[in-house]
Amino acid sequence: MNYLLSKDEMDAAFHSISMDFKCYGAVEREGEVVFDRVNSFGGISEERSRYAPKEFLISRNEDVLVLGTQDRKAVFGVKSCDLKGFYIMDRQILGKDPFYTEKRRNTLFANFVCNEPCDGGFCSSFGGPVLDEYDLQILREGEMYHVMVSEKYDGYFSSFQREDSSYFTSFKEEFNRKAEPLQVEGVEDRMKWDSKLWKEYASRCISCGACNFSCPTCYCFDLYDEGGERKREWDSCILGGFTSSSAGNIRNGLDERLRQRFYHKFVYFKRSKDTYLCTGCDRCVEDCPVDIDIKEVITHDYSGE
Repeated sequence: MNYLLSKDEMDAAFHSISMDFKCYGAVEREGEVVFDRVNSFGGISEERSRYAPKEFLISRNEDVLVLGTQDRKAVFGVKSCDLKGFYIMDRQILGKDPFYTEKRRNTLFANFVCNEPCDGGFCSSFGGPVLDEYDLQILREGEMYHVMVSEKYDGYFSSFQREDSSYFTSFKEEFNRKAEPLQVEGVEDRMKWDSKLWKEYASRCISCGACNFSCPTCYCFDLYDEGGERKREWDSCILGGFTSSSAGNIRNGLDERLRQRFYHKFVYFKRSKDTYLCTGCDRCVEDCPVDIDIKEVITHDYSGE
């Protein structure tokens, strides 16, 4: 359902939700936007957080021998590109990974739709910034808030003014005129296994893994025993030991590991799950110390090599 709320009404809706959930939001701390506990809607920043908030669902490091009870959490201020990452990961791990699944089912996400395209971002290439899947989707227009609410959480808003979806539709059309989508469709067929891009990137890449750790769709992990615990922690396909085993490493070359990263995102996942493993957030580009740009993988003329 769609609703139109004033600032005071958003505060009231937030208060109702806070009765059932521990509320978190994007807040400014020492010059950066991070997620922390919040007690009012007015204290939530509309700026994008420094890091993708996937730690709400995938801990950086956790003991997988103990599945504890998860608190119900409501997370406000997630940007659409980050939220879409969760829906993409759902296709691979929801219902299979009990830790992710338990957290996912106990977390309400309220995404703030960006009013203007951000520098470098290309979410319009992947269906953003207005999403088809959401819990609460919030778009501010001056002092008013347009809110799309899923059926699951409609009870928190049913007493407010209803509206149709026309504002979101016209907004998305205008947004896409400002940020024209890249030609993504069919990239899985255009990419070349022996493209010169992989070696060119490898000549610059320092294997820091920042692109994976900042990505809202990367979910790979390493597993090891420590004392009486079995630890799972974030891992990166760019790191040299990612595919190492007692039989050796099937991807010794950095160019092979870089190729694996992009093939996973634009070829393998698309063909197995019918979606690309990217949301156009541009975080990997922002965090890359050597300026490797994922948009070049999409737009590169592979036929001209």
